[in-house]
Amino acid sequence: MAASVSEEYSNLQTHFYRHARKYIEDCELKGHGESIISVAASQTWSLIACYEFKLMYFPRAWLSTGRAVRLAQMMGMHRLDGVGLDVKQCLPAPKDWTEREERRRTFWIAFCIDRYASIGTGWPMTVEEKDVSFQLLTFELLISHLLTCFFPM
Repeated sequence: MAASVSEEYSNLQTHFYRHARKYIEDCELKGHGESIISVAASQTWSLIACYEFKLMYFPRAWLSTGRAVRLAQMMGMHRLDGVGLDVKQCLPAPKDWTEREERRRTFWIAFCIDRYASIGTGWPMTVEEKDVSFQLLTFELLISHLLTCFFPM
């Protein structure tokens, strides 16, 4: 993605894109597919989808977006703050606020790309809003976290 906006490296963008797709697809095929269940994999598919939209590869971008969203849903990122959800967890609980926030933002970008993809093409959205259960980062949450970090009780 960065090579596509750099004059110096723009001739390498196709090379990097093809390798990124190849590596994430190879990861998906390892074992029974368990190695693909990671925050990084969802982030990778989101970045690939953004690049594909930039180049107007709409069918590929829509499918890549679907992979990013499905991975995020598989890991329960759409329900980070849900209570009483008795579903199998693919990821351990976040270690700290930073890890929870990374998961929240990973889902949020996948959600936004999903909306963008569907609005632009008219194809169906992957995420139903009623299934999303997490807080958006607010100024109050950020201040509360910073106060807790710097002035523990």
